[in-house]
Amino acid sequence: MMKWLDRLTHRGARTPQDPFVSLRAYPPYAAPHIGPPTSWTRAQAEANLDHLVLHRGARLIALGDWLRAHAGIDIRPALLGGAPDPLLDALDAWVKATWPALFVPAIAKPEVWLRSTRAGDEIVYSLLLDIALLLGELVLVRREGYRWGLDLDPLSERDGMRSWQRPILLLPAREGVPPDIGIDFEELVVGRYWHPNDVMDRLLDPWKHEVIEAASGAKEDAWIATQT
Repeated sequence: MMKWLDRLTHRGARTPQDPFVSLRAYPPYAAPHIGPPTSWTRAQAEANLDHLVLHRGARLIALGDWLRAHAGIDIRPALLGGAPDPLLDALDAWVKATWPALFVPAIAKPEVWLRSTRAGDEIVYSLLLDIALLLGELVLVRREGYRWGLDLDPLSERDGMRSWQRPILLLPAREGVPPDIGIDFEELVVGRYWHPNDVMDRLLDPWKHEVIEAASGAKEDAWIATQT
């Protein structure tokens, strides 16, 4: 089990605060190399991945403490193997209630995100990355085979996909499951920040759908079906 989970404190739920104000003290995530990802060498992309994997425990500790303090959400039970639904439902309700106030049009652009330092006026992108890590970890503790990796698919490069050379949750190709399955949780989270009032996102829960599909194996089954 992930030892860093022991460092998530148990101080009880706190009164939720204005998330925009509380983000000023959120710890920024500093990657070794700033984007855009299309400018990176393979070595730089791998260095960013290694750094993220090395620090993911610390990032989830920071996120867990912040969500408990400012949203009354406890991430620990789900990460320890408990049912993910209560956490995912709580995140969904919190997003719907607070993210419209977090939305800043000037930074809600692909070119800003992909070049962001995730600090200062762009600190929200550190929060969004950490939420993406959390969603990925909810899959990792439930479904064998997934790992954090890079999108190095030549088709992603050819088609100008934002996931190209960025860390994603990856299920490497193996017998019976060709080719790789990749989930770009960060873009999924960032996209919801960019469109906090999207009608479909408010009716459905895209994060819960993606986590449950991957964790249950349904995503693999659907992927195999498209390849046959």
